[in-house]
Amino acid sequence: MQRLFFSLKFSNAQQQQLLPYQAQALTLCDNARAVDTDNLHLTLFFLGQVGTVQLQQLVSAAQSIKLPVFNLCLDYLACFTKAKILYLAPSNIPAELLSLQQILATRCQTIGFIDIHPKYRPHITLARHGLTESVIQVTPLCLRVVEFALYCSENIDGKVRYRPLHIFQLQ
Repeated sequence: MQRLFFSLKFSNAQQQQLLPYQAQALTLCDNARAVDTDNLHLTLFFLGQVGTVQLQQLVSAAQSIKLPVFNLCLDYLACFTKAKILYLAPSNIPAELLSLQQILATRCQTIGFIDIHPKYRPHITLARHGLTESVIQVTPLCLRVVEFALYCSENIDGKVRYRPLHIFQLQ
């Protein structure tokens, strides 16, 4: 069994573009811990523990998705207070992102995964263990989204690492 999730796949250059926003988020809370650069992502659907048969079904379902490349403009920093997560998010969610998320959610549910988050709130977690009431508008960062991936969450030497198992291209 592997702990898996679908996410937008950012290039190394795009992950580097997120670092100034992460630095700004860290100034909001002294106790916050930065998410490793390689782990910066935007979750589409969290799956949890997945076996080999379901993994093959998920890959097949994702391969059949044919959606266009799109732009994602991230323009505010905020915090999920209950989870103590500082994040960067879009004020306006692109229709293409919502379509991708909804199609994936429907296909995952068909395979037997139940979405425990009925209201999708796209965001990139920049730091953990931080708490602030601030919502800060930032200079928009517009990223070209060209692919998404099925990731595995692994614990390696006491650190969580997200590794893409399969990458799927948008058109």
